Amino acid sequence: MRDIRSIITLFAELAQSPATIRAALLILPYAGVLIGLDVAAHYGSLTDALLPVQFYLASDRSFGEFLEYGLTGAVAVMTFLLWHSERTTVYLANSVLFAFLTVDNWIELHEQFGQAAGPTLGMIEGIPVEGSHLAEASLMIGVGVFWAAALALGLRAAKGQAVVFNLALAGCVIGAAMFGVVIDLLVVWGEQGKVFHAILTFVEDAGEFAMIILALLLTVGFFDREWRQRSSAANIAQRAELTSGSAGEPRSVQPLLR
Repeated sequence: MRDIRSIITLFAELAQSPATIRAALLILPYAGVLIGLDVAAHYGSLTDALLPVQFYLASDRSFGEFLEYGLTGAVAVMTFLLWHSERTTVYLANSVLFAFLTVDNWIELHEQFGQAAGPTLGMIEGIPVEGSHLAEASLMIGVGVFWAAALALGLRAAKGQAVVFNLALAGCVIGAAMFGVVIDLLVVWGEQGKVFHAILTFVEDAGEFAMIILALLLTVGFFDREWRQRSSAANIAQRAELTSGSAGEPRSVQPLLR
């Protein structure tokens, strides 16, 4: 019961954090515009009123992808700094994963792997998906298994709110994987009508986009919380040192009258 209360308290604190609120006010309006552009682009494709490819959330070098580069890269940097400060391995596991996601998104790593390994798989009987898509999913699943193992090992050594935060961040990753891997396979699964295909594609892209934004807001709030606590602790220690004085020096004079 106490653990549940601490979890609720942490999430409430992060949601009310000035840093989280500022990040949300900065990102969410722009994200809403990008989602609107994506909807318009899908509608245009269905009505033969084609719009620029940059309007699609998941198109290479689109407006949405450039924002995702910044979001995942920022999470990678903040979790790395948390690891550097606390030397808790679980932060490093998440930092490496988000760094990989940033690089993968930028240079299309899993797409290149799919094109290279796809011909060796070919079409598998009973699975109406091209080999390249299966290879892409296999690579991402392999990365996910490696990350989950590192996360599990890191959580064993973590304590307190670090466990709660990293589990919540892992939940965002799993949610993004459900959209980016599972729904992605449904998008290319056999023959589909244009409308149904457009809906699936939007659900995949928007769902993954939302999970990445949530991961960023969660990390911003927690990073700000840890930074403030460490700064406060450092200030208290400095004041205590000034009050007591160093060895060989007279201690500060306390006022006689209060």
